[in-house]
Amino acid sequence: MNLKNDNKRIIIFGGCGFLGLITSKILYNKFKKIIILDYHFNKYKCPKNISFIGIDLLKNKIDDVIEINSNDVVINLASRQYSNPVPYFNRQKWFDDLNYKVSVDLMHLCIKKGVSGYIFFSSDMVYGIKDNFKIKETSEVIPIAEYGKSKLKAENDLRNISKNKIPLTIFRPRLISGPGRLGVFKNLFKLIKNSFPVPMIGNGSNCYQMVSVFDCAKAIELAIEKNIPDEIFNLASKKEIKVKKLISELIIHANSKSRLLTTNTIYVKPILNLFDILGKPLLYKEQYMIADRNIILDISKVRKILNWSPKFDDQQMINESYTNWLIKN
Repeated sequence: MNLKNDNKRIIIFGGCGFLGLITSKILYNKFKKIIILDYHFNKYKCPKNISFIGIDLLKNKIDDVIEINSNDVVINLASRQYSNPVPYFNRQKWFDDLNYKVSVDLMHLCIKKGVSGYIFFSSDMVYGIKDNFKIKETSEVIPIAEYGKSKLKAENDLRNISKNKIPLTIFRPRLISGPGRLGVFKNLFKLIKNSFPVPMIGNGSNCYQMVSVFDCAKAIELAIEKNIPDEIFNLASKKEIKVKKLISELIIHANSKSRLLTTNTIYVKPILNLFDILGKPLLYKEQYMIADRNIILDISKVRKILNWSPKFDDQQMINESYTNWLIKN
């Protein structure tokens, strides 16, 4: 694809989220024709030089707000995650409505319009609980809770529907991190800021891999350059850092007096599960069940096919996230 002379539009669904905004800015430097579709009230987040269309994907028809055509590349980042207020009842349906059903409906529309390609951001949560080895894209997928299940259902149907019709690239990132992203780190940062003890799930001897939002955006750019390969790719950092060292270095970075507290997962995980059952989750199952595990993704495939390599390691990401959070708090 000749990027300088290419007339394609890049249409980003859910483009006002953490990854979407970074991606839109990076892609604008090469493509110029970027359109973001997101909730009406997110309009103020959209960069001024990028087109914005307000839509509720659960209620409105895409055809009513934009005419997609064969020159378009569609990037689907629209997703319900644990950073959203998760309902107590019908949790699987809540995730499926957007993560699965909207993604599949969008694929049908893309095929009808003959678009140039579809990029879908899934999750490493589709793998479930793995330990002590690098997870390849061909590894068994057994998600343990609703979010991962919704993503896997979407992956399976998207691949079946798109086969021999339009190109489909699926990314499975580890925890996406970077300045402005809190998620599971919000409570951690509060403890460190106030020099309170920091409890860990387990003894911190495992590696909890992440991936930078900037590296994810770069992967999207490279996929477009390669004309949307029909592949699934893991995305993750390359430097393995143990959790105990990761948080210890963060405490030093923050000039905090916090101390790490190890815990016995035999007792901690049932307690966290009980809070979830009672509707007062401190963490969700897909978060606490893997917190003491070595969840390491193999990124050799994306290196080989897209020539992608992560630029940021986990320590850089969490330190920058803390600094950004501290400025705003």
